[in-house]
This record gives sequence, structure tokens and C-alpha cells, in this order.
Amino acid sequence: MLKSVPAKYLGVWKRTLLEQQGIQDKSSLVLWIQTPHYHADIRIPTQRPDFSKCVYLHDCSADQLRWLVTQQGFTGTTEVKSATCQWHREFDYQPTSGLRDIGEMVFDGNDTLLETGIDTPYFEIWKKVEYSHLNLSTHQLIGVDRHGVETPARILKAGNQFAYVRPRNANLPQPACIKTSIYKHYEDMHALLDWLDFEISFGEIVDDMTGIIHHSTLPFREGQEISFM
Repeated sequence: MLKSVPAKYLGVWKRTLLEQQGIQDKSSLVLWIQTPHYHADIRIPTQRPDFSKCVYLHDCSADQLRWLVTQQGFTGTTEVKSATCQWHREFDYQPTSGLRDIGEMVFDGNDTLLETGIDTPYFEIWKKVEYSHLNLSTHQLIGVDRHGVETPARILKAGNQFAYVRPRNANLPQPACIKTSIYKHYEDMHALLDWLDFEISFGEIVDDMTGIIHHSTLPFREGQEISFM
């Protein structure tokens, strides 16, 4: 049986700083939603191209597709032991690195969290979204991929926020990132689109049945309504 995550972790967190290998990142959009057992995470880099003319993945240009592969995100269970937190990634936008996703956590008050990497050197600062520790839930449901094939999906709710994760149905190749795979296999557009067909969307709850997507690994989904059923 899964052990519940301590209450102080629960809610939606926004990253305000990453320091890694001498580089600071204060501009990427990084959100983490934590319910008692499950988490979801989305990481959208800056300088995103304009996707306003795209409705589906196959509408995207080569440059847009190359940008999409720079995104990150994942969902799974969370394990807290003393001052360490480990995120067990059940579904991951990027291929696995083989390293644990584990950090040493220090709370600065109730709404600021300082994270220092253990297996990988990094430092992050997180700020909790106000009132997001309320009304927490996780629901498994069925999503549909770009071919209309049903696949397991997950909705996480915290406060008036939600995260929706619908993984790809395709298996990723062996290289350590999708970008490397694209340059090796770019001529196979069908496979490339299947690799990128992984939706992680964060947004605002409208009512018990629906929400509005604000941020997504499929940018053309932003602004759309999503059903929680």
C-alpha cells in the first residue's frame, strides 16, 4: 500500500529558479501538482514557437516539432522519507535516464520549498499556489491518442487547479532523449508524431465535470475545455 505524502507537500508548486551546471533558469514554466500519492509535472522551455495555426500534431512544421522535443513532464507516485523526496516516474515524456529523481527538501515557511538534487547536482526553488492544498484528488480515466486509440490517463486536482496526463502509446527508441532520436529517425514522420503524442496539460477547474487548459505539451490544446469524465 502506498504511504501518503506529508501534508506540507500537497498542492500545486511553481518553480521560480533552477541552478544546474553553472546555469540559472528563471523563465521556463515548470509546475508540479502533488496529491496524497500521485504527482504530475510539466516543464515548458521559453521561446516557444507560435502554434496558433495548428490543430493537430500533423499540422506542425519541422521547426515546431523540434521545439516540442525539448519539453519535459511526467507522472507517477511520490515517496517521502525524512527530508528526501523521490518521484517514481510511471509515465515520462522523455526517455528514462536511469537515475533516480530524488532530492533533499527544505521548507522555508509553508509556501516555499528548496530542493537539492542527490543523484544529479541541481538546486530548485518552488512556490506553492495559494489554496492549492485543498480538495485534493486523483482519478484514473481513459484518454484517446492521435489515432483514436484508447489509452490510460490520469486527472489530478488540487484547489482550483488540475493536471491531465495521457501518455503516448508508442515505445520510444533507446537514445537518452527524443531530440537525439529525431535526428537519427527524422525521415519516419509517422513514428516521430507518435513519440510526441503525449499530453500533459495543466489548467483551472470550471466545475466538477470540466476544466480549461492553460499549459500543455500539445500547445494547440491550450484554451480548450477538457472533460474530467
